[in-house]
Amino acid sequence: MRIFKTFTTLTVGVLSVLSISTVMNLHKANAQAAADNEQALCRKSVTGTYLITLTNASGNFASRSLITLTAEGNFIFNDSNQGGISGIFNPFTTGQGTWKCTGKKEVAARALDFSLSDQGGTGIARNDYKATFNTRTNTVTGTINLQFFDLQADPLEGDIQSGTITFTGQRVTAK
Repeated sequence: MRIFKTFTTLTVGVLSVLSISTVMNLHKANAQAAADNEQALCRKSVTGTYLITLTNASGNFASRSLITLTAEGNFIFNDSNQGGISGIFNPFTTGQGTWKCTGKKEVAARALDFSLSDQGGTGIARNDYKATFNTRTNTVTGTINLQFFDLQADPLEGDIQSGTITFTGQRVTAK
């Protein structure tokens, strides 16, 4: 009889531990599924091309850009000032990088581009975007933190504060 009570107590204890573990894992799985679903909804709702207007720190017009967020997480930008402004800054290439959702309708993106001169490449710029999307109006607002690095430096490491630009924009849609 004593062995039966011990066995019963042990069995109940083991089953309790397994039940608690199962419940805890279900909560983790549900939380992960919810996070994955939020990411999928964000990606689906913000993917596309946007025409944005950039404004400098003084609130003045700086340029226009096209930004594209692909479903695969690629980020591309082209800017109306890529030809450079004589005596102010050199021409630069199209920027390319990646993006990810950081909220329901918020993204962070990082793109790199090369500055050019008649002697060849002169540096690398890192453009860190933070953007919020309004899917009802197909609009976007955000900031771009610009950082400039020597051509042989690693633009993915370190921060060199160079300037922040704000932007607003509209999704480009087919008619």
